[in-house]
Amino acid sequence: MFSILEGKEKLATFPKKNEVLRSLIGGTISIFLLLTLTKLTGNLYIMAPFGATCVILYAVSQSPLAQPRNVIFGHLISAFIGLFFLKFFPESNLTIALSVGCAIALMQVFKCVHPPAGANPLVILLTANSINYEWSFLVFPVLLGSIALVLVAAVVNNVKTDNKWPLYGLGLIKTK
Repeated sequence: MFSILEGKEKLATFPKKNEVLRSLIGGTISIFLLLTLTKLTGNLYIMAPFGATCVILYAVSQSPLAQPRNVIFGHLISAFIGLFFLKFFPESNLTIALSVGCAIALMQVFKCVHPPAGANPLVILLTANSINYEWSFLVFPVLLGSIALVLVAAVVNNVKTDNKWPLYGLGLIKTK
């Protein structure tokens, strides 16, 4: 009988103290900024998947999943899919599940996979009875919130480190 304790997989190495501190500081500043912007402007800048985005931005910042293109466009595409399904399809288990599948597929097609963004259709469709979602949700909190997260990460992830971030930007300009 196979036991998960018998596998040859190894746990990740223990992170350096400065990496843990960077994650603590980055995650704290990021969410605090979004909450503060929400309070000061009256516009929503925060949503639950941004907490998971912070995990990726600070704990695995060198991953392709943590790059600006993936964070911003991943959230934007998947939130668009959530709103699209909300506005044009009747609520059902099938449409909710299909919205997540479509979000994943489109993130792959557009080369901007960001796992926390996969929750956006769920957040939208599962809370639609208590929140009135409009297309403006794509701007506040999705676009501007994800841009704010990327800007904070650009500062925090480049303090006292040899691992410069980001590895690539938005990828909108084709270079040779």
